[in-house]
Amino acid sequence: MPIKTILLHMANDDAHAGRMAVAAALAKQFSAHVQALYVATPVSMPAGATGRAASYVFMAEATAIAHENAERIERETRQALSGLSFDWTVEEGDHVELLAERASYADLVVVAQSAAVRAGERVSLHNIPDRLPLETATPVLVLPPGQPATAAIGRHVLVAWKNSRESARAVRAAMPFLETAQSVTVLTVEPPGQRSDEAAALVDWLHRHGIAARPQSVIASGGEVGEMILSCCTDQGADLLVMGAYGHSRLRELVLGGATRTVLEELTLPALMTH
Repeated sequence: MPIKTILLHMANDDAHAGRMAVAAALAKQFSAHVQALYVATPVSMPAGATGRAASYVFMAEATAIAHENAERIERETRQALSGLSFDWTVEEGDHVELLAERASYADLVVVAQSAAVRAGERVSLHNIPDRLPLETATPVLVLPPGQPATAAIGRHVLVAWKNSRESARAVRAAMPFLETAQSVTVLTVEPPGQRSDEAAALVDWLHRHGIAARPQSVIASGGEVGEMILSCCTDQGADLLVMGAYGHSRLRELVLGGATRTVLEELTLPALMTH
């Protein structure tokens, strides 16, 4: 399906300008409409805000500050999206729930990697990428910290592949990127002593869609799968990672660890994820 509507998560955080620039570039690339959703409600509490009264005071103050900054951020957004089709909405509520509501009417959601750091009056966006792919069928583009505003996305794509529903959905969601990419690598992480033709099978399927992909397999010899995926992205010079999110239950990944959790914690390049 072509990308014609991009849902852009905006908030009073340090990464909003990077998300805005990425959404603008993608809107130009795909001739898409941008729905900019600015959520004024804080997404996390500072460590010192304990007790109901302190929590209420913090939430009220942080929300008021976010509303004060909304006009400035809206001006930034209008400037960045000048000449493009877009709309701007301000809401209060749970960030993931509000995004999930609107994601059904979008082809791509742009969010920032989770962050646990608070700086001044800015908010952190803790757990938004972790939760959002589980709440919507729409693909989620997760941007790493410090994503350069001028950096291209999707010229060199690495697909972290296994024959699963989540991975298959991610590849199909990424087709608009894969069709225009300069290079596509299909990566499989194989258990020691085992070999499969899963990467080659996907490469054949992509070739029939006119996409010149190549297979790559690495052996999981005691290494963490998520770290191996990110290492291969670096080695290949990838500027977009495509992968299914949470092949196991999210609870199991949180308790035992997992590729999705590792990638989200250590992300160094944009990642397109679906569940």
